[in-house]
Amino acid sequence: MQKDFLGSKSRSNTFAYIVGDNIYLNITNRCTNDCTFCLRNNGDAAYGSNPLWLEHEPTADEVLIQVKDIFFDNCQSFVFCGYGEPTCRFQTLIKTAKQLKNKYPNIPIRLNTNGQSELINSIEYTSQLFGLIDSVSISMNSSNEDDYDELCRPVFGKKAFSAMIEFGKRCVGNIPTVQFSVVEETLSEENIAKCREITDKIGAKLRIRKFISENDKNPE
Repeated sequence: MQKDFLGSKSRSNTFAYIVGDNIYLNITNRCTNDCTFCLRNNGDAAYGSNPLWLEHEPTADEVLIQVKDIFFDNCQSFVFCGYGEPTCRFQTLIKTAKQLKNKYPNIPIRLNTNGQSELINSIEYTSQLFGLIDSVSISMNSSNEDDYDELCRPVFGKKAFSAMIEFGKRCVGNIPTVQFSVVEETLSEENIAKCREITDKIGAKLRIRKFISENDKNPE
């Protein structure tokens, strides 16, 4: 059911790329959302990277080779975040993260996700993240299922919103840092306030981020 959006896009094999003080990992172009505000609807790259549309999905070993090639001494984190939803390739995600932990034990790993892993895979898969992923950032994007469905156009329909919230709940207490994010330009102040109420209730953080364009050099 995942959308790949390949079409006639320019493609490359960019599996790892530098963003600020971090190394981002691009393991798939598949995604279960088609967000109206998504960067990849209008571009081929992010934060000055090479094109992120993949010629093929990488193995964990291929990702590690590219990480080694671009690794730098002050790297602050590894981030699963490319032109797709990382949990669409859950086992590759886990295998890559384990190898990164083994080779670079002092560098934290973050997962950027739409939070639909338990619809894509199963609830049992979530526990494999615990003790391996140091922080998770979940794209919340709205405070209710109707607006979420309109903005994000998930293949799972309106049940995607509640599944995303439940995924976050399971992560809280099991992953050191759990945050949800919303794009400021897409929501009213009232909707953002309701998002904060939800995240406060489950013990997670809320990040209000700006819309990202292809020319932006840093996600913060």
